[in-house]
Amino acid sequence: MKLRRVIFMGAAFAVFVMPALAVEGAVGRTLPGVWVMPQGAVVGPTPGFSFTVMPVGYMGSISGGRQVPIAGSLVTNVSADVSSNYLVPQYVYKTETPKVSFSSSFLAPVNWVGVTASARLNDLSRRGKNANAGLSDVIFTPLTVGIHFSDTNNLAISTMIFAPTGAFTAGNLSNLGMNEWTIMPNVAHTILWEKRGLELDNFIGFDIYGQNPTTRYTSGTMFHWDGMLVQYLSRRFGFGAIVSNLTQINRDSGPLSNVLHGFQGGAWGAGPMVVYVAKPKNPGVILQFRWVPEFAVTNLLKGNTLLLGLTLQL
Repeated sequence: MKLRRVIFMGAAFAVFVMPALAVEGAVGRTLPGVWVMPQGAVVGPTPGFSFTVMPVGYMGSISGGRQVPIAGSLVTNVSADVSSNYLVPQYVYKTETPKVSFSSSFLAPVNWVGVTASARLNDLSRRGKNANAGLSDVIFTPLTVGIHFSDTNNLAISTMIFAPTGAFTAGNLSNLGMNEWTIMPNVAHTILWEKRGLELDNFIGFDIYGQNPTTRYTSGTMFHWDGMLVQYLSRRFGFGAIVSNLTQINRDSGPLSNVLHGFQGGAWGAGPMVVYVAKPKNPGVILQFRWVPEFAVTNLLKGNTLLLGLTLQL
């Protein structure tokens, strides 16, 4: 059971994902089943730098005439295509105790975003399309604390910070950024049963959104939990299942939110995953597939998350 920690990377495709309407722009910081990773709570133990290239693809749509707040406007029948490329440097610090590890990481995304939506003007509905490319909202984790209770029982505590570095213009359908700071305090836990080849991973986080100063919209705080059970058939191949929950714990606020009477949504998701280590090192190449359809959805649109990932560990 010496599979290296898998960070979400590579050609990741979210096909027919129905994002939470409770978030301005209809696509929030979290999609069902995305943040949990195999051995996601294992920090280190080898100190030093690592670099990862992470291309990400996303396609999603919202239909049925549902109103969505995007960049200060209410639109309907939204479809979006997003292509992102991330450079992820990470540094693991040298420590004197084997029980605790520390790391810092940074994600720099360069995005292409294309969005088509309908806007209503008086009694007429007009269909519009926008596309933009450039730097999106960067993400940095100043410090992750990894606690090693044992070789098979690990805990990681950190806070991800999303900075509003992406371009944002009121009325633009395809903004590269959300124009608001977001913090995500989170805890990850990994436990291994080596004799049975089993692994259980959990990820718990809170997406706490700041106010968009342009639209004065503040998205509600989203609690999310992802759990994953993996059965390894060898050191290179494993399969399992993911269960996910998103629950908004307070309403949105702002002028458009008041028109929509706010949202407090929630959803469950569950589906299969597969992981394969094509090459253990120099560089490490890891393939991952997951499909997470949603159910028991309240005030969120129902859909599926489909990810096909390629991890490069240089």
